[in-house]
Amino acid sequence: MHAAALFYFREVARLGSIRRAAARLNVAASAINRQILKLEDEFGGPLFDRLPAGMRLTVAGTLLLQHVTSTIEAFGQVRAAIDDLREARSGHVTIAALDSLLVDFLPRALARFGRDFPAINHTVLAAPPAEIAGMVSSGAVDIGLTFVSPLSAANVSFIAEVPAPIGVVMPVDHPLTARLSVSFKEALSYPVLDQTGPLPRGADTDADFSQFKAMLKPKITSNSIQMIRICIELGLGIAFFTRLGFLKEIEQGEIAWRPLSSPGVNMLRIGVITATHRSLSPPAAQLSKSLMKDLRHLTTP
Repeated sequence: MHAAALFYFREVARLGSIRRAAARLNVAASAINRQILKLEDEFGGPLFDRLPAGMRLTVAGTLLLQHVTSTIEAFGQVRAAIDDLREARSGHVTIAALDSLLVDFLPRALARFGRDFPAINHTVLAAPPAEIAGMVSSGAVDIGLTFVSPLSAANVSFIAEVPAPIGVVMPVDHPLTARLSVSFKEALSYPVLDQTGPLPRGADTDADFSQFKAMLKPKITSNSIQMIRICIELGLGIAFFTRLGFLKEIEQGEIAWRPLSSPGVNMLRIGVITATHRSLSPPAAQLSKSLMKDLRHLTTP
């Protein structure tokens, strides 16, 4: 079915007259009438009742109009999406994310995105969880990835989120891998590797976890998650992170992860955050869509 015929049909149905539709579309009335007659011949019956006062849809015409309306709307959406892709072919996007997401998740996500948008460049910053929403709100970065919290800065919103409980990260041959979940008491029996910085917002609402963290006397403390990862692999201790920072190692059986048996930290979520008071540039809009898709494909135990 030719696209022009659909537009002609819709205008005649909307205006109730071939003559008025012709004037509206700046097309000869005879051309519109021919298209309507072709449609009626194709469907094997009248789509309009021809009345002295104008054209009125038949039952068949009403059904066709519903299809035509949805088809034209879908066409417009596809065209807008293609225009967005054209505008987003080059540019620069700045991202702030949890340090743990820079180890595995974000590099993979940017590699996938780069296959479709090779001319877009990125600046990626590691930032404390509590600061990321403010960086997005102020315009310092375009997109943030951080823990979901009702205490986030004003003028931002989470456009996608996934469960991200904090659990125990440890060597694959560690005794705690035999547990389905690990209690704080069990974790205290082993050397601990700790990352400097405050608890993620949300985790600090779990009083038991906050108390547990305060009791720790880490064997090694570092602000580098890469340092901690290597120490885990060397068997120097256990650490407490979401599994999103160790996806590759867990998949390949190099590192194990088990959830903590505490309700509060098991309710934590990580999401993609953008500003509500400022439109994203076309490159940033495309990347945000890609990150939303990647997040939603993640699975958690």
